[in-house]
Amino acid sequence: MNEKEAREAYFELKMIEEQMKQLQQQMENLEQNIIEFENAVKSIDELKSKSGEEAFVPVSSGIYAKAKLHDTDNFIVNVGAGVAVEKPAVETKGLIEKQLVEMRGYREQMAKGMQLLSSRAGEIEAAVSREG
Repeated sequence: MNEKEAREAYFELKMIEEQMKQLQQQMENLEQNIIEFENAVKSIDELKSKSGEEAFVPVSSGIYAKAKLHDTDNFIVNVGAGVAVEKPAVETKGLIEKQLVEMRGYREQMAKGMQLLSSRAGEIEAAVSREG
């Protein structure tokens, strides 16, 4: 391996490392979203039996308002563009679960991408060490 090839291998390896860092960050963010959505499904199930009870509604970080739960059979769902609609609990839960399936699919794709990048980095390192 001549100097030019070694330099190219070094730059490719650096690019792969950067891509892996970015992908890892995206995977961590996605994992947080998955946990949040799983908790939302649990919350919908738990709220079914809480109609008429008091609850704390978050206003800001560490600030809550007391509220009385009136209707736990329906939820207000943001459907985009500043539009929110009322949906039954079962339908709301179904929407969340559909999004969870999609997010888990993205997580699998990202893991495969990470594995491909790692494999390519290993190939480059092996080629450089053979020639080194």
